[in-house]
Amino acid sequence: MAGYDATGALGDIFSGLEAPQPDQAQQDKPQSGKPQNGEMEAVAARTDSILDARPTEPFELVLNLARGLPDLADVQEVADDDTSELTETEQRQKGETENIIRGAAAAGEAAIWVIAEGLQRAAKGRWWRSSHPTYEQYVYDLTGRSASYVRRLRAGAPLALETAARTGLVQNPGQNRETRKAEQQHGKDAAILLFQVVTEVTEELGDKVTAETLRAARLELPAALPAVPEQQRAEIEQSTRKALGQGVPIDTPPFEENSNNGVPIDTPDTKERPAQTQAAESEQGGDGDGDDILDAEIVPDPTSIVALNDAIAALNALNRAVTKDTFVQAAKEAEPHEYAELRAQILKKATTFQKKALHAPRVYGHAPTCETCGTEAIPSPQEAGLGKAGAYWWCETCKTTQGDRKPL
Repeated sequence: MAGYDATGALGDIFSGLEAPQPDQAQQDKPQSGKPQNGEMEAVAARTDSILDARPTEPFELVLNLARGLPDLADVQEVADDDTSELTETEQRQKGETENIIRGAAAAGEAAIWVIAEGLQRAAKGRWWRSSHPTYEQYVYDLTGRSASYVRRLRAGAPLALETAARTGLVQNPGQNRETRKAEQQHGKDAAILLFQVVTEVTEELGDKVTAETLRAARLELPAALPAVPEQQRAEIEQSTRKALGQGVPIDTPPFEENSNNGVPIDTPDTKERPAQTQAAESEQGGDGDGDDILDAEIVPDPTSIVALNDAIAALNALNRAVTKDTFVQAAKEAEPHEYAELRAQILKKATTFQKKALHAPRVYGHAPTCETCGTEAIPSPQEAGLGKAGAYWWCETCKTTQGDRKPL
């Protein structure tokens, strides 16, 4: 599966938890603050007792790890200045949670959401107060990650785990960031559906879902989505396909069948080109993947804007020229392997061109002018403290934001 496919990426979740062999045990020496093989064996035993039996699907294993955590409602919240010893209950909850955190840490990046959920409990109960001077130090010693990074994971963990439970896919942090924005705009169900649909569409196109593709699809969504689940999915898929460059509504045929009444016509400019030019092009040869066919037909103007306009014109002409009937007739008339190869080449070329457009740079509108001092705004610098640098327009003179800065 695309993204972090739980059924594949989590298969070796306990690969680092095996008990040491007798000859290894003599060589292993404790290291301060780091779990040893003996501790890992205890983690594995503890996790097995939580799970009773390991599920056949690895992503279910990760979800069951999260279910083994103490109920957040049962964790006693304490004041910031509380330096008392942990109670017996807190010690038990702390031990259970740390075992699961270490087990999840051994699973690698795909289990980061379990770590985040565990640290949510540690933060609420301030379980670090008797062993570490700060929560930040506790997090780093336990996971090797910064507290600021984990804080972002904690915010996204509920949606990530719910997405995994429904789809069998575990998001990475970048993907989760985009689906969280979709959740804020359209609700949890729509956010999970967006992730699922974008994954399916990108797989169909031979690509993998990324935070960038999720962002593109999210920005293409309408302000309000239909309430009916089937209609909502259709709207999300249509927006996704449009964002990824297909631009064909899902409820209409993928070919302009009626553009020429179902009768194939010549490819662009074939009739107008001199016969000797066509003959010369046919002798040019190619690299075996069909480059000689299209590259000989279309030679874009080197000036960028003209080249893109030429590309649109060529694509429009090609879309009109090659109808569904063209493929149907070719499938009947051509030798099967020849037709299959041509179809594969067309898909490959279309996907390659689509990827170029999808990963092309985005542009921003003209910078606004500060209404107070008249200074032209700049992209917000990191020191402005407004989240990610460049996310807002910023007046250097007045030190104020001038609105969101989003790509067109």
